[in-house]
Amino acid sequence: MKNLKGKRVVLYRRVSTTDQKEQGNSLNRQRDHLRSFAEKNEMVILKEYQEDFSAKNFERPEFNLLRDFVRSNKGTVDYILITGWDRFSRNTYEALGVIIEMRKWGVEINSIENWIDHDDPQQLMMKLLYLGMPEVDNQIRSNKTREGMRQGLLEGRVNKAPVGYIRGIDPNNPNKHLIQIDPIKGHLMRDLFEEYALGVTPQSELMKKRKYAPLKLKMNNLSTQLKNVVYSGRVLVKAYKDVPDQIVDGLHDALISIETFNKVQRVINRNKKYSHKQNKTNDKMPLRGHLSCPKCSLSLTGSGSKSGSGKRHYYYHCQTKNGCNFRVKTADLHEALDKLFKELKVSDEVIALFKLVLQDKYEKTEKSNKQLLKKSRTELKKILDKKETLLEKMIEGVISNEDYQKHNNKYSEQIAELELEIENLKADDKELKKYISFGIFMLQNLNEVYDKLDVNGKGKLIGSIFDEKLVFLKNKYRTPKLKDGAAFIFNNNRALQRLKTKKGDSREKVSSLVPEAGIEPALPKEQDFESSASTSSATRA
Repeated sequence: MKNLKGKRVVLYRRVSTTDQKEQGNSLNRQRDHLRSFAEKNEMVILKEYQEDFSAKNFERPEFNLLRDFVRSNKGTVDYILITGWDRFSRNTYEALGVIIEMRKWGVEINSIENWIDHDDPQQLMMKLLYLGMPEVDNQIRSNKTREGMRQGLLEGRVNKAPVGYIRGIDPNNPNKHLIQIDPIKGHLMRDLFEEYALGVTPQSELMKKRKYAPLKLKMNNLSTQLKNVVYSGRVLVKAYKDVPDQIVDGLHDALISIETFNKVQRVINRNKKYSHKQNKTNDKMPLRGHLSCPKCSLSLTGSGSKSGSGKRHYYYHCQTKNGCNFRVKTADLHEALDKLFKELKVSDEVIALFKLVLQDKYEKTEKSNKQLLKKSRTELKKILDKKETLLEKMIEGVISNEDYQKHNNKYSEQIAELELEIENLKADDKELKKYISFGIFMLQNLNEVYDKLDVNGKGKLIGSIFDEKLVFLKNKYRTPKLKDGAAFIFNNNRALQRLKTKKGDSREKVSSLVPEAGIEPALPKEQDFESSASTSSATRA
């Protein structure tokens, strides 16, 4: 060890809450230990810092103050003394970084219990060992804790009680916790699930009802609660290592039935499929973000201004901060876009081919759906038969009531999942027919479809047709560059007709304009698949 006489030091000690509880005077013990070492070696103590904070990183209040002190007093500090390396850090990489950082300022960090000569290459391994062992110990304890919690979940125990439940004691094992239904909030949460399962009231409206005010739910976590399988008496065990996610039966009482839970999931998925966040500020300016300035090529924005009469007028304009003053009325651009859409016409032959491609896609999917539907129905019948046989065995005394309940719950869960799967397959079949019909209608009536869409749908439609931003000049748009699929349809009719007699996947390009689920079909009720494709003339939506 070097001669430490006269060296100026800062003392740093970190004590965990556990240490304080078990040892009582741990802080004083460490303080006395550090002071004794400094005094014995005739060192000058400049400052002392102590804290109870995690050693996983160095985002610690007191250590940050220590760092600031050293930084602002460069040249006046020689050492930072700690009791042990495990009290300094449990993150090897960050600890080495701090040691290097301090050495740049002329300060050496060292432990009075395991002193290291940082200048001796032979002691590098010891330094890594001293810094690495606390991290290894931390990870071992963390893994044990994680595996213990996972084992509890596999047994059907929930660690945290969601809204509608409270922490309680397992009546069959008083040494362990088990969530219980909250006598005050439980029935409210049950009513909320059952009401939302009807598919009539959106989450935003449920939040406003005074009836559910005691639940103190917020919009950002209501959806999470509605997806929580705990309410149906089950527990989700998340994937771990090579084991995938799994749902097991819980030891707690269910607040709702599995059937109700599955209904809620169907409503959530349906609403998610057709919901889009509306940006109300863009309702009058749907082209914002799709326009390029003809003068400076930057993106155009938009805004409204009031006239002397108090009427608000809307304009697309360039960014004034960039020195460009291009400005045009929104009505002029919207009228020009309507004309542009009307010019994008397709022939009857192209429509026929488009219909052929979509029918081919639909038939392949329909065939697959029918096979899956048949398989699911067969499996459902098998499970129903097993459940009926199980009941007969219980009545005849072949199996105990306990065994019956165990297997009956398993079959009920399988039945609910299969019924949900069947309903989804039926819904997919209807949706495919609707979107095929709408895809053909859209090609023939782009301007009318565009007018029917909300601001988000308009943006999706424009993005599916044009490959770059539109440029407006002299009361019309410059000839825009179309995306591959759109160009194939609107600009290459002869090539499309030749595809009728050729094999290959090139014809797949023509289906790129089929609207995704985000664009809600605007077909009239009386229009069916055949009528929408029978003519290329415009049909009012």
